[in-house]
Amino acid sequence: MSLLIKNGVIVDTRSPDDIIFNGDFGVAYTLLTDDITKGKKPWGTPYIDRLDIFAPNDDGWYAPDTGTNITATRYEDGLRFDMKTDRCGISEYGAYLPINFMGKFDGGGWTNQFLFNSPYTSPDKSIIYFYLSKPNGNNLAVAIVGGADGWKMDYSTYLWSHYFVGLKLLSNYDRAYGTPDREKKLSFVLLPVADFPDCLNKMSRLYGVPFLDYDIGGGKIGGGVSLIPYGEPDHILEKYNGSSRLIPFDTRYTVHNDGETVITPIKNGKMGAEVTLYGYNSMYELYKKSMRSVDLDIIDSRTNSNLCEHQCWASATLRFLMRYGDRVDAQTIHECEERLKILLNIMTEKDEARAIEKRTILNRPHGRFPAYNVYRSERVQELAFAITILLDAYKYFGNEEYYTYAIGATDTLTSHYMREDGCIEVDWGDNCEDYTTVCCPLIPIADMALFIKERDPVKASKYRHSIDKIAEYLYHRGMHFPTEGGKSDKAEAEMEDGSISCTALSLLYYCKNIRRDEKYIKKAKDILDVHDSWIIRTPICQMHGSSLRWWETQWEGDADGPAICAGHAWSIWRAEADYLYYALTNDVCYLYKAKNGFMTNLSKIDKEGNSYAIYNPDEINGGGFHSDASGTVFRIAKRFPSYYDCGLSRYVWIRINDTELINE
Repeated sequence: MSLLIKNGVIVDTRSPDDIIFNGDFGVAYTLLTDDITKGKKPWGTPYIDRLDIFAPNDDGWYAPDTGTNITATRYEDGLRFDMKTDRCGISEYGAYLPINFMGKFDGGGWTNQFLFNSPYTSPDKSIIYFYLSKPNGNNLAVAIVGGADGWKMDYSTYLWSHYFVGLKLLSNYDRAYGTPDREKKLSFVLLPVADFPDCLNKMSRLYGVPFLDYDIGGGKIGGGVSLIPYGEPDHILEKYNGSSRLIPFDTRYTVHNDGETVITPIKNGKMGAEVTLYGYNSMYELYKKSMRSVDLDIIDSRTNSNLCEHQCWASATLRFLMRYGDRVDAQTIHECEERLKILLNIMTEKDEARAIEKRTILNRPHGRFPAYNVYRSERVQELAFAITILLDAYKYFGNEEYYTYAIGATDTLTSHYMREDGCIEVDWGDNCEDYTTVCCPLIPIADMALFIKERDPVKASKYRHSIDKIAEYLYHRGMHFPTEGGKSDKAEAEMEDGSISCTALSLLYYCKNIRRDEKYIKKAKDILDVHDSWIIRTPICQMHGSSLRWWETQWEGDADGPAICAGHAWSIWRAEADYLYYALTNDVCYLYKAKNGFMTNLSKIDKEGNSYAIYNPDEINGGGFHSDASGTVFRIAKRFPSYYDCGLSRYVWIRINDTELINE
């Protein structure tokens, strides 16, 4: 396998028809006379820069506006590019790579297009690489050599930034970001890679230093992690809580620190690419401090408080109390119950004048909505999460009103939103959207069917019939994964991470809890295999095993996205699907995948129990919803947001309760 240049086009000999660049290859730049902090811009990007398109010449390519020459030479089975300009007056400077990202027109179809799978930047910027996955297996690695300021992903300014557009490798960020001025030159390589281990092997050779991967991103203190070396390290430097120690390299590493530990491989005194691992004393202690740190003021001030994303703490708390109530001190129980009662009173408010949009379940019709719908909300996922909260509340408090509301909400979901064929659909007036796998609504319906099996067999049978139809609908829906948000005439139909993982999760949840069906298990496995291209591999504990999402950062974290939101709570859909596949087949490989998925969320919990919505590898986030640059914050983004999260980050606890991992 190799990359070649034929008639000015980069060709991958593994599949010559695959497109590498889909668009104009050029120099991304701004001028010192440009002020990117002012002026109109599309939302979804912090600023508009300039593009100087390369044209071929005798030595390679030339970009006339910046006076940039770029040459391509053979490097192993890939290509090395070297570019430079001596022009003055340039601020931002780098290469714009119009990668054939998934969704681009005339790109050969989604299986033949790339995802921006796994970025990595070392703290000193000496190592910057990207693993670009492709469902057909013809993956690519991109790496900057010789140092740079960093990189910027251009996200789509259409359809809520749900698409990658182009990757910028920047020797210099624009002066607005306050980084030191560098020489206007850049070197980078493109390499064909079989998989992520092949990528790390080639990165080790490229940079001349050792790299590490691992089987799992951490675990309980005293447990072991298998380190996977590339480049034959002889030592590792372990850094934790301001101290460090040098220890001989061994492929078996014992987790012994509470929280995050940084491990750097060393060979002959040369430092390699660091990785991070996360440790905890016990799942119970981690769970307890995560519940105790919930602050309703943070939810009210930083979110719209809806019952889906932002009230995940409630079921997490209820399941904590039901599981550990005999171990928890009275003060913690009291604090947890008081918070729960505040939300439950809002959810069951009967006076429409006091009903709160997206939180109250009004027990009678209102406007175009039926009874027991979330007040003024057509987002089915809010209704689905309400069912889980209310059923858990009934199990814990024994209040029959919560049971009545849970049944009413389930009836509304299955009768008002479900079609005869099992599709859960929302009619937005101008169009209808398939919500069958938006936040996995099969789960609460199945949970209700199981819970009332003895108490109300007639209604349980009705719910069972509903989930039978949902499962069969998803089975026949095939490799089609619609999600909320609509379509764009600027891109192909979206292949959305969450809809893919929730399709597999729905089928596996059905097989594990309702009825085993081998054809569903096989279909789920086929979907998980496809979804592997959406799993981040970077050996950072919040990233390793996370699913690939990036548009939530427009609302969550610091709300200055889009930007990759690794360790996002919706990664748990894939983690739970992996766990269920393991439980159904005893394939231990999927148990490790599940552990990594859950770890991406657990590792966002600090020593006090506070948690973050995301981990952010982008340094230049996408500008949020501002249409004018004056509303954008021009700063290098932190890995964690400036603000804690108390809602969505607790989703991990709701789902881990249904696995044996809760016992670690």
